[in-house]
Amino acid sequence: MSTNPSHSDLPMPAPELKTDTIRVGGAVVCVLSGDLYLGTAAVGDHTLREALDRVPDLLAIDLNAVELFTADGLNLLLSLRDSAHAAGVPLVLVSPSRGVRQVLEMTGAAGSFAVHDSIEEAIAQHGH
Repeated sequence: MSTNPSHSDLPMPAPELKTDTIRVGGAVVCVLSGDLYLGTAAVGDHTLREALDRVPDLLAIDLNAVELFTADGLNLLLSLRDSAHAAGVPLVLVSPSRGVRQVLEMTGAAGSFAVHDSIEEAIAQHGH
């Protein structure tokens, strides 16, 4: 058991959720990596809503590098799906990690999203 109360020599933690948004033709792809839970949902929501505001031909969310995925992450995706539907923008998930797939399957939400193995596959099926 450590009695040292000072943790100032430890490195600062990296951001728990990294986001990157790229345009591929008429599609917008949001790549999320790290942890998607209550503490990072606002970061994810901001990035995804900003992408949706561009009204792309397709909004693809790449979840391959998401490690921790909780109900808060799922609620974020479900809310975004509803907003995308209202805006007439197809929304797809790309290459969800094992953890994301488990949550989608356990909650019965797997059928709520079109899921593709690659961005190219998603664009081929949904892009214009």
